[in-house]
Amino acid sequence: MQSAKEFIALNKDALIRDLGRLVAINSVKGEPAPGAPFGENVHKVEMEALKIAEELGFEETHDCEGYIGYAHFGPQEKYLGIIGHMDVVPVTDGWFRDPFEMFEKDGYLVGRGTGDDKGPMLAAMYACKYLIENKIPLRYGLRALIGCDEECGMNDLPHYLENYPAPVFAFTPDAGFPVGNGEKGIFEADLVSPSVADRIVDLWGGIASNVVPDTCRVTLKGVSADALREAAGDNDRYTVTEEDDRVTVTAQGVAAHAGMPFDSVNANGLIADLLLKADVLEGAEKHAIEFLAKVTENVYGTFEGIDGEDGLFAPTTLICGMVRRQDDGSFLVNVNSRYNTSVKPEEVEQRVAATAEAWGYHVAGMDNSGPFYMDPEHPAVKLMCEIYNEVTGENEKPFVMSGGTYARHMENTVSFGCEMPNEKAPDWVGSAHMTNEGMSIDTLLKAVEIYIETLVRLQNVDF
Repeated sequence: MQSAKEFIALNKDALIRDLGRLVAINSVKGEPAPGAPFGENVHKVEMEALKIAEELGFEETHDCEGYIGYAHFGPQEKYLGIIGHMDVVPVTDGWFRDPFEMFEKDGYLVGRGTGDDKGPMLAAMYACKYLIENKIPLRYGLRALIGCDEECGMNDLPHYLENYPAPVFAFTPDAGFPVGNGEKGIFEADLVSPSVADRIVDLWGGIASNVVPDTCRVTLKGVSADALREAAGDNDRYTVTEEDDRVTVTAQGVAAHAGMPFDSVNANGLIADLLLKADVLEGAEKHAIEFLAKVTENVYGTFEGIDGEDGLFAPTTLICGMVRRQDDGSFLVNVNSRYNTSVKPEEVEQRVAATAEAWGYHVAGMDNSGPFYMDPEHPAVKLMCEIYNEVTGENEKPFVMSGGTYARHMENTVSFGCEMPNEKAPDWVGSAHMTNEGMSIDTLLKAVEIYIETLVRLQNVDF
């Protein structure tokens, strides 16, 4: 039988080539189309992933009405699921090159989706190829589930679970090793003010709910550019420009994933703070921007009364991912919270809504998914952690996390890789959702080895 290391050496170039094929498709969520509920490009990358699966030796591929796809090999009645996603978050400025043209730099593959989640999912699919080619006896079938809406609500997985049989156990390669056995709750809401805009003719900040924004821009009429420049002082995070009777201020913050915002600088908050410091707004418009400043004053949800620790997860967090001036003159403030068990899901909803209403805002829409936790002594969780430590020579333990993965929406599912807990990436390498997103080639290949051993040995676990 071929060893895992021999297999990886023979397949390294093909894996990198195939990842380039997936990265080349700009799979940011788009407008729904027939057979493509999340946009034509997302459907296109799903079909490309299924095509790759056929080339890897999977017996069956299926497009589940455009919501999700799967590739299957082996027994059908009971199967192990590997669920990753092909959709990606939008890109911002600052990339070395076209983010949808993957390239190698200093041992890293750079491009949108290399780390989240096209690269990790492809690593797991190549691990399946090993079992297929080496004719490993399968007690459980292998099914690669190609998600299409992980970044924008996970509306793909419910469709699958309503219409297709669920796996007996699954993992998602969309976080870190050794194994994520718990996730915080995730709450998102759009908070909308009355139609109060007067001097603000445009306000735009943030590209997605689950990203701390690094850019926010406001355009005003009837205000002094000098007043704004004086308020900005020598803070180089602000740029003030004038054109005709309009003044535009752009703020540059530091982006981060909503689940790990501790070192971020929220550009939406920078704009709110400057407008208030310059004292260029009045009345209800000023009051609405004061609310934005309050929401962004820290990342712990203190203003909304949901902050707290539980001794299991990290502290509860809340960010303002997006802000918009809408056509009717109202302001939309989008908030995203990752909350622990110190607060109940219904309390998060109630407290955020009450705070918003006290400031004249109303909740225009919300989504709420409570925390999940799987016992670290679960046989599969213990096995996966053991395998990681065997392959790497480390001594890591299962962990809980602030990010959200498919694991929270499907029973008997955990996150498993493929970020390495002790990897030190160069400063220029972006992590998930960041500029110059990159995946270490060594990490990608090590993940294949870990996934091979895991898929082989999970065949011996009773589910």
